[in-house]
Amino acid sequence: MSIETTPASTPDPEFERLVAGFANTADSPLLQKTDDTPVNRPDLLGDTPLTPEWVRTPAGWRTRAEVGKVNSTRAFRRWVRRQTTEHGHTAQIFRGMRRTFLWIQGTEGVQVATARREVQQAQADYKTAKWGHDKRLIPGKEKEKRRVAMEKAFAGSVTAMGKYKTAQKDARTKRGVRGVLAAAAVAVPEGAGIYLIGGTGGVIATGSALLAFALIGRRTMGGEVYTDRDAKIGNGDRMTDDMIDRAFRDAGIIRGDQAVVFRSPVIQDGKAWLAHIEVTGGVEVADVQKKTGPLASALGIPRHQMDIRHEGREDHLSLWVSMTDPFGRTITNPLIGTNDKVNAWRDGLPLGFDKRGSIILATISDYSLLVGGTTRSGKGMAVANILVGAMLDPRIRVRLFDGKGTGEYVGIAPALDTFVRRNPERLRDFLKVLVAELERRTEILVDLGVSKATEELLEQLGGIELVIVDELATYTVKGGLNGQYAEEIVELLAQTAAVGAAVGIILVLATQHPKVDVIPSRLRGNCNGRWSMRVESATASNTILGDGVAGDGYDASDIKNSKSTRGRGWLTTPDTGFIEARSLFVDVEGGDLRKAAKAGMALRQAIGRLPQHCPDPIEDQLKVDTGISMVAGGPTGKGTAVQAEAEPTILDHIVKAVTATGRGEATRGEVFAYLATVDERYERDDTESDAQYGSRAGKLLAADLDADEVELKAVKVSTADGGEGRGFKLAALHAAL
Repeated sequence: MSIETTPASTPDPEFERLVAGFANTADSPLLQKTDDTPVNRPDLLGDTPLTPEWVRTPAGWRTRAEVGKVNSTRAFRRWVRRQTTEHGHTAQIFRGMRRTFLWIQGTEGVQVATARREVQQAQADYKTAKWGHDKRLIPGKEKEKRRVAMEKAFAGSVTAMGKYKTAQKDARTKRGVRGVLAAAAVAVPEGAGIYLIGGTGGVIATGSALLAFALIGRRTMGGEVYTDRDAKIGNGDRMTDDMIDRAFRDAGIIRGDQAVVFRSPVIQDGKAWLAHIEVTGGVEVADVQKKTGPLASALGIPRHQMDIRHEGREDHLSLWVSMTDPFGRTITNPLIGTNDKVNAWRDGLPLGFDKRGSIILATISDYSLLVGGTTRSGKGMAVANILVGAMLDPRIRVRLFDGKGTGEYVGIAPALDTFVRRNPERLRDFLKVLVAELERRTEILVDLGVSKATEELLEQLGGIELVIVDELATYTVKGGLNGQYAEEIVELLAQTAAVGAAVGIILVLATQHPKVDVIPSRLRGNCNGRWSMRVESATASNTILGDGVAGDGYDASDIKNSKSTRGRGWLTTPDTGFIEARSLFVDVEGGDLRKAAKAGMALRQAIGRLPQHCPDPIEDQLKVDTGISMVAGGPTGKGTAVQAEAEPTILDHIVKAVTATGRGEATRGEVFAYLATVDERYERDDTESDAQYGSRAGKLLAADLDADEVELKAVKVSTADGGEGRGFKLAALHAAL
């Protein structure tokens, strides 16, 4: 494999023209990095894997410095762990000293031993020959023959002794030379260090000598060097080629002749390791993704710290492993505090972030979204993120049905085109009108000869309709509140989810009860976007994400129940595919939603689409059908579908004041005292005398009665103590009403 990195010496105008539009265009929903890092740009030439992300920004360098500190600590821990093995540096030094001694001793000892053995054998031969010669009763010829043999044996013994002494001398000489060389290798640097630097130089030279012995003794008696075969990222070890290969084999992903081929070096990208891999032997990326659990175990990390993504070919993947919990932090929605208009149809809205820290964008264009999770799992935060983004696209009519019935959304009611709390009947009525609107839009597309809405057609269709139903169980469970509407609501929602996105009508459905009776399959099947936060069981996870997906590794019940995991879950959309993500943070209690609503109202006012101040075909029709419009929360502004009580008039207040006396009449002073409790204008100032207060309050009352065109005069009445005064009688008041 070869990698060409030679740059062109001159600009290529044709190439620049082809890629000019890519510099600022986002083709993927995973483009925006978090914190102060810039938006990622498309990697047209495929060379990004060779360039770590952290080198591009100051924040990356700061992160790298922090990582360097952590790695130094982990390297020290690995060194300590290594010392207890035969690969420890103390063991290496002693092994090196021993090998140095053996080198000094050399192999000459074998030659000396051989010569000594030859001497011993020659002397034994000589003794045997001499004993045979010294026998007295031997014939003359035999005697002479044995004498010759004895002399020959003696000569051989002398020769052997000479060789032995020569071997001893050669051995001593060679050992001496090697000993001098070894001693000089230690003594000369030691002396030079002491002479040049002093005691510090001696210490440095001693350390160098020990290091040399450690290098000599690096290999064990079996020839192995230290590779930390048990090294795991979870223990703070660096990710290496050997570690990945071993982990793939331990996880059962590759066997035998199958192998992991690295298409780029293993690099450190911030607080994570990144490798681009090709797996041979017919192993596909899907096969690796199904083994994420065993692979994470082999690397010594939790599963959610690892991310595997397909890269082009079926056997090409990127393996990203975080050194820390990638979801162990919160990231604030980047739209909080901005007044700028966004394009939810084309660019999408910030919804969450993935393991690698990239912002996930959800387009409000061609699919509906289903969000589920147990209580306090972060489901509401997902809805809040959608609301924040939707407020900043003035083409979106936001219609919110709050099944929880709390006051969470009351503060943003003025910015909502529809806001209703816990009223299944009203949702049923609304969906009927919405389906009629769907048919109207469909006929427009039929007349135009197109199959679905485009951004250019949105204005002609009437804008984007975003319908949010928070806590679906309130409306779809037959045995629930007003359950007689459940079946009809489910059918209308399913019909809208099936074809609504094609005409600019988008549903966002959220529930903390992910059960089949809450989310029937015919409704779930029409929501192409699904997000499962933490749930209690794999069955509940499948209820949201789809039948059987928990068995493929996408199981939201595996998420731990803790504050640090709120907002985490498995997300699948046409934009992202299946990914693990955590929702962005919106401080609802701190007023983030109200800030977005205020900005949204300003944007809508600028184009004439402010709720209550523009035509709304859906709510206008509902007002005709039901007598009540729920724009901006309806008559009460709190999402309650009831007629608001008329504001009490001044005459109503006088009637209540007179009724409260129980005498059927009241003096002017008693009426003024009551009016002071409902209108601060009638409150008596501490500096006023009785006459001054009576005169001022009387004139104020007369003015208020004139404003309401009521003629009412004070008459003689009885006081509470039986006296007389001027005031009002209840019969006269009723006549005036």
